[in-house]
Amino acid sequence: MIPVVRQPEPKPPAYDFHHDVYERGEDTIRQLAGLPPLRVWPGPNIKPRVSQIANVTGAMLGDYPHWTRALPALQEAYGSLCAYLARRIELVETPTADHYIARRQAKPLILAYTWSNLRLAHHYINGVKTDLADVLDPFEVKEGWFALILATGETVPGPMAPKNRLADIQRTITLLQLNRGPILKTRRRAIDRYRRPPVGQRPIPLWSLEEDEPFIAHELRRQGQLNPGDA
Repeated sequence: MIPVVRQPEPKPPAYDFHHDVYERGEDTIRQLAGLPPLRVWPGPNIKPRVSQIANVTGAMLGDYPHWTRALPALQEAYGSLCAYLARRIELVETPTADHYIARRQAKPLILAYTWSNLRLAHHYINGVKTDLADVLDPFEVKEGWFALILATGETVPGPMAPKNRLADIQRTITLLQLNRGPILKTRRRAIDRYRRPPVGQRPIPLWSLEEDEPFIAHELRRQGQLNPGDA
């Protein structure tokens, strides 16, 4: 993981997140509780499932994933980089909107439709995180808190990790399974394409690695392992 700078909520004319996601979500919650919506939306109203808002659950909101409407804006805001894997997510790789505070734990429920609670995440890592609550927020991570063992691709606590956050960092690595086989293979392939390309082939350029795998590029630079001419 590398630091992720929190980006402001998109506003018109670029994209009206507040109306398209937040207000739509607010009225979804109201209708699930048998209350009238505050705005007019196309299509039929949502049938009530409970008698009051306090009884609406995060699981119910899974049938109304309005946060997915914001995915293009989320990708644009965060440069298509997964907040947890620190690698570019191509459109064909299924980018997702992760709820840092999971829907089932969100209090109030409107957090499910709130921009500040969304993190751009690769589908793979979002499936691992699910409802986990004890992982570090990418917005809180500082430079040097995480590092890579370049020979293996493993993620480890970094050289600038504060002692009082070491347990949090290690727990995040463990819970998100950042050293799981598929992730290690993906990292090692990127490192090898830069450091050890096939005989007769040129390495991928550093600028490409910095765009697609900024965590790896940062660690190569920090550890003095850039190719000659790239330092």
